[in-house]
Amino acid sequence: MMKKIATLLIFFNTCFSFSQSEASNWFFGDNAGIRFNPDGTISELTNGRLSTTEGCATISDANGNLLFYTDGVTVWNKNHAAMPNGFGLYGDSSSTQSAIVVPQPENPDIYYIFTVDTSVGRNDPDYGFNYSIVDMTLDSGLGNVTIKNSRLLSNCSEKVTAVVKDCVSQSIWVITFAPDRTEFIDTFYAYEVSTTGLNTTPVKSAFATDIQDKRGYLKLSPEGTKLVCANGQYGLFLYDFDKTTGIVSNEIPININFSLNSQKPQVSYGAEFSPSSELLYITSYYETTEEEGFNPIYQYGALLQYDLTAPNISASEVVLDHRQTYRGALQLGPNGKIYRTMNRSYNIGLPYLSVINTPNNKGTACNYTHSALQLSRNGRQGLPPFITSFFSQKIDIIGYSDTFSIELELCENDTYTLKAPEIPGATYIWSFNGQEISNTDYFLDVNEGGVYNVFIDPNTGECDKTLEGVANVIYNENPVAYDYKLTQCDEDGIQGGFTRFNLNEATSYLTGNNENLAVKFYLDASLTLPVATPEDFNFDADTPQPVYAKVYNKNTECFDISTLTLEVSLTQIPDFTATPQCDELNSEDGLNTFYLNDITTELQTTNNILSSSITYYETYEDALLEQNRLNSTYNNTTPYNQTIYSRIENDNSCFGINKIFLSVNKIPEVEAEDYRLYCLNSYPQTIIIDAGMVNDNSDNYTYVWSTGETTHDIAINQPGIYTVVISNAADCSKERTVTVEASNIATIDNILVKDASENNTITTVVSGEGLYEFALYDDNNILVTDYQESNVFTNIRAGIYKVYIKDVKNDCGMVYQSVSVISFPKVFTPNNDGFNDTWQVYGTSDMFQPNSKIQIFDRYGKLLKELTPLNGGWDGSFNGKQLPNDDYWFFVTLQDGRIFKDHFTLKR
Repeated sequence: MMKKIATLLIFFNTCFSFSQSEASNWFFGDNAGIRFNPDGTISELTNGRLSTTEGCATISDANGNLLFYTDGVTVWNKNHAAMPNGFGLYGDSSSTQSAIVVPQPENPDIYYIFTVDTSVGRNDPDYGFNYSIVDMTLDSGLGNVTIKNSRLLSNCSEKVTAVVKDCVSQSIWVITFAPDRTEFIDTFYAYEVSTTGLNTTPVKSAFATDIQDKRGYLKLSPEGTKLVCANGQYGLFLYDFDKTTGIVSNEIPININFSLNSQKPQVSYGAEFSPSSELLYITSYYETTEEEGFNPIYQYGALLQYDLTAPNISASEVVLDHRQTYRGALQLGPNGKIYRTMNRSYNIGLPYLSVINTPNNKGTACNYTHSALQLSRNGRQGLPPFITSFFSQKIDIIGYSDTFSIELELCENDTYTLKAPEIPGATYIWSFNGQEISNTDYFLDVNEGGVYNVFIDPNTGECDKTLEGVANVIYNENPVAYDYKLTQCDEDGIQGGFTRFNLNEATSYLTGNNENLAVKFYLDASLTLPVATPEDFNFDADTPQPVYAKVYNKNTECFDISTLTLEVSLTQIPDFTATPQCDELNSEDGLNTFYLNDITTELQTTNNILSSSITYYETYEDALLEQNRLNSTYNNTTPYNQTIYSRIENDNSCFGINKIFLSVNKIPEVEAEDYRLYCLNSYPQTIIIDAGMVNDNSDNYTYVWSTGETTHDIAINQPGIYTVVISNAADCSKERTVTVEASNIATIDNILVKDASENNTITTVVSGEGLYEFALYDDNNILVTDYQESNVFTNIRAGIYKVYIKDVKNDCGMVYQSVSVISFPKVFTPNNDGFNDTWQVYGTSDMFQPNSKIQIFDRYGKLLKELTPLNGGWDGSFNGKQLPNDDYWFFVTLQDGRIFKDHFTLKR
């Protein structure tokens, strides 16, 4: 039997371990790295020499020990030194999948490095698809490159992937995507690496789709029957792959539906299959414009899931994440999780890996965690690709839930039985953290954390019928639960009977204030009778029984049990009347703010309970069950009078529940503002202003004026703002403001006359505190223009007038002033009929322009008459002789200095 097991182990390590352990070490990005440990943990690696924008590859042995890694240009050994001939390989750190490492079947010392080049400038040639060979027996077992840069294709995309052909031949297919006879990328090339080496004649599969973008990932599914090709803006395609023949067929386009509000259309880059090969994950990104460039603020990316079993794969798209980020790789890890590298832009990486924790689950059940793994070095756009067969689906040996998982979380002191399918005649080989254990049954009892594997040979002679299962067992610590005694106030104040408890009030004491813990309550120590409503538990004080608390961790559900003892207190505290509040100004609705902390201080001092804590509630039931606790600042909800309840406790034990009487007193009802006018010209006469009481006896209140007076009415004779505070018997007050504004009769500053014109005007300029209107009367006190707001009178005939100005603001009085408007008659008729018998300047008098000089001439310039306004007028005669009808001229020098010359007509 032992010989049989030894034979199986040899078979397992050669045929089937192209195992996950060979993918244990990853080096990528800016000297970043991680290691998947045998116990299921992940360690950061910081000693890597690789610094790459995109492409990278690593390989480890069957035990997970690092062998070497490369960026496609330089090969570093396990000691992180470049191999002697490990430089100048024809890959490129800016190539999406710069390299992949493939072991030669049945030869643990020979490894092929397949490289895909790219061109990033005019002076950077593209050397296409090449291979180099590493011999691990050289350089004292550190390895060296023996054959370098053997050309397979002169032109190629930036893509390469690999899968095991079958378990009999152990051959490996290496596939790339490249042009055939045109410049467009349209053909898959599958090269076989067998026990005899590399067959350089590929199996070619051509398609009519012409791709011009070399970027993006090429991935085979773990079971090797599906192939996905991400081509940036030239599309995303799914194919079938025949592992037996190496032929790619059945091209299916997958449309990316997501974009950010139709503003950031997405193209494909990273790709990975779930371990079950039924789900496809894609990272997409926005192809920025030339102007936007690599600026991080313009980048946008998403993580998408597609169901490959759906009739319409494109329609099954689920957006798992989208944000301002750049493109990045996806890679399945040995632990069955998919890792996503993060970037801010093409040139700027981020020190995180995001994780799809359960990638076999559809939709958000895949449990994507953004930036889950923090690193000390930046990742970039690439992660190392591996032979996808490393990650083939394992059988479920946990059977813990409906969803397949390789992780099993247990609690301290738990035991669990892992079970593989019971196959008659099969051989079972179990290992723990990579070391074989003696158990040969189909099941295994575990009581220690770590990674358990089982290899099953059904002994049918068919290598592809063997099975493998894995379980990562994690033990979580049990929390510590504390016993506690909870004291409640008696509900009716009578000893015995039922009293209700809020058991949740004991939670912080039972958990030791650990926020990660929660509590469930039971009536029995075996935890079979849960308390249905712990917030309203009915306790019988006549037959007291303890309550049992299951204290559990919210994340792991591991638990401990403690005892909660219940007691009832009959202590009572007298009801309390809080200091009344006055109604609030401008709302006056009987509602106000009460500061419960101030009431607490009064209660503590009055009852000598300074060490007690006090909380407040709107109802007795709330206070009893400690629910709906009031904030320290409380606005009463019942106008003017309301009762609330206080709960007084000592160390969480109820000491008493009492009523708190709240009251809001009304404030005086007054008119808050008044406006009065005072005529300054009436000083020292006074006017009366008052406190403005409404519908009440003024004797019921006290008054304090800003003048110092204390009566309801006061007499004032000065403009200003007067305030009075009115208070009632409850010492609630309200302030009234009386604004006294000045008014006055007008002061005439000037009267401007425009006369001797076609449109004579009078403009009155006044000053004063009042509001004024203006009227015009003639010399006989006959109204010419009634009172108006305008101070301008227009189209005024010549003559003597009076301008009247009155105050309309407070009727403080009226003033007037006489004014003269000058004009010269065009015609006069000296025929003694009493009308126009003489010629004289209009608007002059003994008051206005009396000393003016008037001269009259005939048409020949002969002076006929010289007179003044006081001499009457010219009667049309010269030396007692009447002059004939004719035009005559005048020359007038007014007293104010103005001079006028013109002519007029004498007409008899």
